[in-house]
Amino acid sequence: MKGKLLLLLSITGLLCTSCLSIGLHMIGAYDKEATVSHYTNGDKDVAYIPMKHIGPKEFYRNVKRKVDSLQAEGYIVYMESVRVTDSLTPQQKDTLKWKIRKLTGINITSSGYIDTINGTLMGYKFKNRKGLVNQPKYYALGVDTIKGRIVDVPMNHLVRVYENEYGPIILNDCDYASPFDTKYNCGKINSNESNAMILDYRNSYLAGTISDERSKKIAVLYGALHESGMYKELKMRDSAWVRKPRQ
Repeated sequence: MKGKLLLLLSITGLLCTSCLSIGLHMIGAYDKEATVSHYTNGDKDVAYIPMKHIGPKEFYRNVKRKVDSLQAEGYIVYMESVRVTDSLTPQQKDTLKWKIRKLTGINITSSGYIDTINGTLMGYKFKNRKGLVNQPKYYALGVDTIKGRIVDVPMNHLVRVYENEYGPIILNDCDYASPFDTKYNCGKINSNESNAMILDYRNSYLAGTISDERSKKIAVLYGALHESGMYKELKMRDSAWVRKPRQ
């Protein structure tokens, strides 16, 4: 199954350029066509577009066409983003970045997953021969950002929930000394624990928001790995939810 790049590459631990290329092919990072899956409980319809955080420009143009079509049919768009909206001090921002890196085991620079200037993918050297780009901003994907909205959990809240559940994320000298544009080798959190926050907690939040949503048509622009979890959470709240056959 095509998964969210952030998690899948982290889990598989791809450590070389050739391995990265193979892994990217396996998860469909080079696909140029976006898919749409529909779910309904007889009252609401959810159109899920599995997003990639890197991909070819053709893929994002295809996403834009699908978003335009869905919005024309009256769908509102839910967007994925763990961006922090609270005011943090510079020290708090640095600590949060270190803890998120510890939680995920990977580096994400300010330029995104792919750094075309330095030729890296999440800190690993990468020859981008097929012109992959970072996911564009939502407005560039055609999303009506006035009617649509971010439905996700900010990073600082995720860290707080994790630490309340499992205890403090302990940083070490290696964490503080490791630049964010290099490979991360300082040890990461147990994957079951990190997935409980990065996947399960966010899936539950997404499904809960869908259940409370007044609009009957919802388009979800979220990473591919969240789709099955969202559906599972919806079914737990209402057994009437089903996936519609592809047309």
